[in-house]
Amino acid sequence: MTFTARLTSLILLYATLSIHAFADQSAVVLLYHRFGENDYPTTNIKLDQFDAQIRMMKENSYHFMKLGDVVAQLKSNKSLPERTVAITVDDAYKSVATEAWPRLQAAGVPMTLFVATDAVDNATSNYMSWDDVRRLQSEGAEIAHHTHTHLHMVDAGIDAAMADVRTASARFEAELGSVPKLFAYPYGEYDQALRAAIESEGFEAAFAQVSGPAAIWSDAFTLPRFPVNERYGDMERFKLISQALALPVSDVVPLEPVLRDEHNPPLFGFTVDESIRGLSALACYPSHLGKPAELIRMDGNRIEVRFDKAFPKGRNRINCTLPAGGGRWYWLGQFFYIKGGTLD
Repeated sequence: MTFTARLTSLILLYATLSIHAFADQSAVVLLYHRFGENDYPTTNIKLDQFDAQIRMMKENSYHFMKLGDVVAQLKSNKSLPERTVAITVDDAYKSVATEAWPRLQAAGVPMTLFVATDAVDNATSNYMSWDDVRRLQSEGAEIAHHTHTHLHMVDAGIDAAMADVRTASARFEAELGSVPKLFAYPYGEYDQALRAAIESEGFEAAFAQVSGPAAIWSDAFTLPRFPVNERYGDMERFKLISQALALPVSDVVPLEPVLRDEHNPPLFGFTVDESIRGLSALACYPSHLGKPAELIRMDGNRIEVRFDKAFPKGRNRINCTLPAGGGRWYWLGQFFYIKGGTLD
């Protein structure tokens, strides 16, 4: 064996060992909204895409768990089966009940539904009714909390946001007999004040919409989810995200995702676990640049992400990826928000 071949073999072996060290410490949480509603491509998944995704995961022995069980394992620092996936759906559109849930039931795949109660109260043709929600719950779907009016919580302010949360809690109590313990921020928008308020309200965990697996070391009240829609629902991307591994990091800064002008662009940084090698292949992509940011490696595995162009108003993100070997990738996503953007 030549020196180059031997070196390549050792690199592949080390990458495989690195995967095994962290493969049981994170889970992929997938986020859907609509099913077969092709007039809404940014929030819809085509039914043939969804069928193919379920089939691929079943054929490749993915392990499916309810979201509440994933949260319990992560918060207890307990390992998870490799390729653990949780299916979540936001907003309680009617197509969840008519299209998604029957498919998931047939495949034996659990689902967690984040319900915004005002839309269900109104029970228009596009949304599920409370009878629909109760039926899904009785059939095994996990029901979770998504506020009352699906408001932009950061822009509304902490008092109005938490009043809306409590209105929804009262509706859940009245209609279902209890208040769900899992929460999702509408549009994935939060700041540190909201994060603290949601924890103080008694929720067990809260979810955003930034891409990345949820890990043992993740903050339980800003957990990531991979959004899936028809524009980004092709099988190549789906395989990439569905078997992603959480990049093991600590000392992430800044903690506050809502940036003032003087802190935009942010000085974003994190420390990668010392067991991870090959950081020269790490790349971080701010959502507005169209190219990777500059990475500065400090002592050890400290990474500083730098770019000069400020984020635009509204929702922004940085996605960092690193090859993990075996066709899998480590992934770290970070959410940032600039007030004053167009609300949708």
